[in-house]
Amino acid sequence: MKTHPATLVVLTMLVYATAPLADDGDWRISTDLQGLYGPYSGSALRDSLANVGLFLHADYLEAGGLAVGYNRTVVSFADPDFDIDQDQVFASGRFSAAPDWASGRISMRLDGYWIDNNDNANGTGDLGIVAPLVSYMNFPKTLYLDIGYARSSYGEATDFSGDLTVDQLTPTVGFGFSEGRDWLQVRGYLIDPSNPSRAQGKSDTSAVELKWMHWFSGPGPLGINKITLTGLVGERVYAVDPDSAVVYNIADVQKGSVAAASTWRINDRNEILLQLGYEQYTNELIADDYSYPYLYIDFTHKWN
Repeated sequence: MKTHPATLVVLTMLVYATAPLADDGDWRISTDLQGLYGPYSGSALRDSLANVGLFLHADYLEAGGLAVGYNRTVVSFADPDFDIDQDQVFASGRFSAAPDWASGRISMRLDGYWIDNNDNANGTGDLGIVAPLVSYMNFPKTLYLDIGYARSSYGEATDFSGDLTVDQLTPTVGFGFSEGRDWLQVRGYLIDPSNPSRAQGKSDTSAVELKWMHWFSGPGPLGINKITLTGLVGERVYAVDPDSAVVYNIADVQKGSVAAASTWRINDRNEILLQLGYEQYTNELIADDYSYPYLYIDFTHKWN
């Protein structure tokens, strides 16, 4: 397996490089420490998946920002010879403007992913992704629109099944209501793999994701400040989630999912998010239907 020993060094350097910005009132610096674990239920091949990640965000007022991140993922199989260890590096840049004619703010974002793992067949690693996104939010923050695109380029598999590129389009609309305490978002996933033989026989997939967020005006039940409910219907393969920076490169065909999350605001600088989720998958090649129930936790610290 090729490794990236410089990854953590680069992240550490970026943390120190952005530390002086925390003293500048125009910059907002934050870090996210994330962890995820879940067993595969009913799978003939897979046992579990675990993930840890660290993200750094630096935002300059509403004009733009940068983000970098690193994820380490381990997939355990029934046969340990097929276990996968994966490294993912993420980088993102954003620019925003509010022209007079727009009655809102237009943002342009460019994300990049670099993924490497020890997949024996090299079917899921040696991966680079470029993902631009253009969005609009009106000034009252009651209407949000975006259109995202992702181009995923996978390395050549060792079984000589050919190259694989995946084109993904994600149109999104969101609505704010209840004086800003509720947010409803609908996102479509239109995914076209170039090589169906490396995509479970799929030449295209489509899915719709529905997300609802509610902020309590005061401390909610159990001290919760925000709740989020998410559901996905349809099919998607090799998906890239532009909100969570998750790449589904080592999963089979996803048939749907549900998730519920709660956020606790510890103080002005610290938050904890806890999410329970359930995802349904199918390995079309061996007609293996299975599920992935998981627990996800995110700790956010704002440096200023």
